[in-house]
Amino acid sequence: MKNFFAASAILLMIGCAPDPAKLLSSYSTEGLTYENTSVFYNGKLAATLASVEVALDDGKLVQEATFVLTSSEYNDIAVNIIKLIQAKKEDPNWEIEVELKL
Repeated sequence: MKNFFAASAILLMIGCAPDPAKLLSSYSTEGLTYENTSVFYNGKLAATLASVEVALDDGKLVQEATFVLTSSEYNDIAVNIIKLIQAKKEDPNWEIEVELKL
């Protein structure tokens, strides 16, 4: 009986975990292009790759790529940029971050 409750709890936690594809589905990558280490929005440079990191996070190694926006005018499309990079990268285990401008 204990195993049943433990298995049920694990399945519930997995079922409630956010699906990255669903989370980003409402964001558009229209107008965004990715070339080398730069992201362009309607032909203008919007973000550049600033750092690549390896970190120990909750007991596992993670790889992160951080992009920095070139201007605060692109703050509104930061998540759109994450969606674009997620789609373009070859390794699905990379975490993508976008640093906003104040």
